[in-house]
Amino acid sequence: MSLISASDVISLAYLTGIDRSLVKDEVIITAELKYIKPALTATLYADILVNPASYTTLISDYIKPCLAFFVKASLLNQQLLETAQYTPGADPAASHSLIEVTTAVLIPPGHRRDTLKEVLSIAYAKLTILREYVIAQNYPLYTIPASRRIAGFRITTNS
Repeated sequence: MSLISASDVISLAYLTGIDRSLVKDEVIITAELKYIKPALTATLYADILVNPASYTTLISDYIKPCLAFFVKASLLNQQLLETAQYTPGADPAASHSLIEVTTAVLIPPGHRRDTLKEVLSIAYAKLTILREYVIAQNYPLYTIPASRRIAGFRITTNS
């Protein structure tokens, strides 16, 4: 079970509509486990999955907007590269169902990099807001992650 649907990802993180089938559930779950679960800590995350009605504001106003941008970042290069192949000369029948043919162009690597950087910037800003909200709410199942320096690296452990 995921805390966000593909339709939510599209409505929250994309400026233009894309086909819902381009947002794979596996990518949503991976982004959720990689970014949201550590931010919430395992205990609070597990409780949210079991009791979502107890966390409606947290889910709708903080988790979903944050997670939507991490999913978008995870999919961005794949979507740009995979849909660029659908030009009028490739398979016109398939191209209309996957992307608007007039916009199916190969994006230069620098533009892809800059776009990904911007999407990740938004995602991390929303992650900071999510963490601040969780701390301010003083959820009993949330434990502030402890961090320490080892050989110059900050190591953060989450429960």
